[in-house]
Amino acid sequence: MNCPKCGNELSPGWMVPRKICYLEWAPEHWYFPLLPKNKVRLNPTPPRSSFADFMEYPAYLCAACKTVIFEYE
Repeated sequence: MNCPKCGNELSPGWMVPRKICYLEWAPEHWYFPLLPKNKVRLNPTPPRSSFADFMEYPAYLCAACKTVIFEYE
């Protein structure tokens, strides 16, 4: 797979959040105490079988332009 920004080859791997948590995407910045509207919870792919398992997201890294592309459920 090639990087959409620079065209270099992407390195496959895994994105693992620190602590056991999930990621969220939002179309705007988060400002305390207001939560962003239209946020989307990004669940790991594939789903993990137990709470003790770390959440992992298949990801592709471009070291040249510092871009990460990842998949979510």
